Amino acid sequence: MRFIKRAKAAYISTCAAIAVIGLILILFPEISMLAVCYMLGIAAIVFGIVKITGYFSADPYGLAFQFDFAFGIIAILLGLVVIIHPGNIMALVPVIMGIYFMIDGIMKIQTAVDAKRFGVRSWWLILVSAIITGGIGILLLVNPFESAVALTVLLGITLLADGISNIWIAAYTVKAIKKEVHADDKIYVETSNREDKDD
Repeated sequence: MRFIKRAKAAYISTCAAIAVIGLILILFPEISMLAVCYMLGIAAIVFGIVKITGYFSADPYGLAFQFDFAFGIIAILLGLVVIIHPGNIMALVPVIMGIYFMIDGIMKIQTAVDAKRFGVRSWWLILVSAIITGGIGILLLVNPFESAVALTVLLGITLLADGISNIWIAAYTVKAIKKEVHADDKIYVETSNREDKDD
């Protein structure tokens, strides 16, 4: 459980950093796309590393850091490509981020379904977050904006919203898991005590 807490703290810190990047893009939409590429690339690599680390945490239900191994590898690879070839990637940033958020949305839908199965009461909030994330991903792919500033603002809103939603999901699911583990331990202890008395 201690490793879960560490993974959770690292994950939340990274999501907070991504949300801050989103806020920067909203407040300063005239920022150069090259700077945006470097920020997104670094954030993606760190996010990927944290996700992979979280995947190997002792999560008994595989819910808090679900799919994080594959998603972490994808994030790291995307981050490396963006940093190594920023000049070639600048025009493709909306497409790359659109695909990224679509995948994230799909994975969150699965997380919401599993959360419902495990009895997490607010599973529907995860589902809403998944739908919004996937919808914004589609919007980035379609890219109906003629202005680079408008696109940068949308990208910032997406990063801010996704960072906040990921923080909530990680915090809530780990808390739910902790309650379930304590409940299971309590049931196990009570059952063992009854068996000892019967003997």
